[in-house]
Amino acid sequence: MRFKWYGTATVLIEQDGAQLLFDPFFPLNPEIFQPPIHELTTVNSILITHGHFDHISGVPTIMKNSDFYATVYCYAKPQEKLISQGVDSNKIKSIVPGDVLNLPPFEVRVLKGKHIVFDKTLLIKKLFSFFIPTNWSKLRSILKQHRTYNETGEILVYDVRTQDKRVLFLGSLNADDHTEYTKGVDLLILPLQGRSDIHARAMRMVEYIRPKKLMLIHFDNSFPPFSSSVAAEPLVSIMRTNLPDIKVVCATASASWIEAALV
Repeated sequence: MRFKWYGTATVLIEQDGAQLLFDPFFPLNPEIFQPPIHELTTVNSILITHGHFDHISGVPTIMKNSDFYATVYCYAKPQEKLISQGVDSNKIKSIVPGDVLNLPPFEVRVLKGKHIVFDKTLLIKKLFSFFIPTNWSKLRSILKQHRTYNETGEILVYDVRTQDKRVLFLGSLNADDHTEYTKGVDLLILPLQGRSDIHARAMRMVEYIRPKKLMLIHFDNSFPPFSSSVAAEPLVSIMRTNLPDIKVVCATASASWIEAALV
């Protein structure tokens, strides 16, 4: 399997010509990498972890510009939102934890997830950022999108398998208390956004899963002032000391294949 990270939680997985696209989003920050629309309109399947705008709002644009008409897999609430945004209901499959998607050469097991809980320290920091004049023009638009794209507790985690490889994809850094997640996967794809203690949270997840490789995503500043650039180095440093056998892949968002993430 090979991988691209386009920014935020938008990840492309490819195996034998078949492609899975996760959580497509076109960043609202013009200063960072913008995913090339022509690459995203040729995918076979789009998988959504939850209904926040930075995880699904790219879907209508992709479907509108696609001649391939990918199938979108998501929970019920994101399905409702996408239909209201003009996506053909026949192209959306509602899924729930426990489902198994047969998308050759992939088998994708759908697991229950949980959204990260924003802490008070981070919320106060974001509140003060609202008063920066350069953020005023963006604030109303982002608030509107945030209100209309709700996750309502519907969070999915994807266990992606081929004949001999396994990848675990999380769209938010948290775990459901009653779900058993696959341990020792070849690659854990983990978002790094949402708390002031995010590095400690990420470390606990890595210690729980014990993957062979860790690929970090969602640490870019794609919709300021709500998002921010998160330094990955503190986590990488902790990993070198405590879990030196686990390789950490911390790529720059781009349209290039991430050689270090190959499994």
